[in-house]
Amino acid sequence: MSNLRLVLLLVLSLVTVCAHAAREPRDKRGNDAALANARLGAGYLKQGHLDLAVDRLQRAIKQNPKLADAHSYLAIAYDQLGMLEEAEKHYKRATQLEPNNSGAANTYAVFLCRQNRWPDAEPLFKRATENPTYSTPEVAFTNAGVCARNAGANDKAGDYFRSALVRNPTFPDALQNLMELTYDAGNFLAARAFVQRYLDSSMPTASVLLMCVNVETQLKNRDGTEKCAGQLRSGFQGSPELAKLEAQEQQRRDGR
Repeated sequence: MSNLRLVLLLVLSLVTVCAHAAREPRDKRGNDAALANARLGAGYLKQGHLDLAVDRLQRAIKQNPKLADAHSYLAIAYDQLGMLEEAEKHYKRATQLEPNNSGAANTYAVFLCRQNRWPDAEPLFKRATENPTYSTPEVAFTNAGVCARNAGANDKAGDYFRSALVRNPTFPDALQNLMELTYDAGNFLAARAFVQRYLDSSMPTASVLLMCVNVETQLKNRDGTEKCAGQLRSGFQGSPELAKLEAQEQQRRDGR
């Protein structure tokens, strides 16, 4: 689930904002120390130093048990270490401490989705997206769509992806998911429209160019097929997508 990893990258990029979730304990120095350890732990987590991250985040929580972001970061560290029960405990605690913390709700929902727990994840995605102060609702909407799609709820997935585009019309992950969803449904004109919107607003990727080839092939547009294939060949030598394109072309030649 590559799109579901996106939210973790976004959370980890916000390592300087731990202070917003703080709850002042009686000892201000203890709170300052907790915030410092939370920031250090989040930094170690971003660098991939999981043991150091766990140590610092555990210290932060000991110094201030109500520091929601410390619980959320610790949950991510435990998650990456495969300690799923501990991870869920801290994901849940973060959302209990800060019900309006959309980042924590979104990250917990992603965790649940990876455990194939869509019914448990959806309310948390909704909590994140319904918060008017959330700066990136398109992320949670897209993750909800991916989760719904993996659960077989394609109509609901499409609604979530479109909601993401209402908030951010050029959000590439929502566009890519919609092009794939409409292509799989046999709606090739809609898939073409999403491919074009993606290419008009973002740098092409190998996967999008291969989708472009497949869409234009289905629509029997030889010029469009060759254009996208040429971009894939020139820009993504050695990619799995180019290998797949070459295999598809060989199959067509063999079928003649």
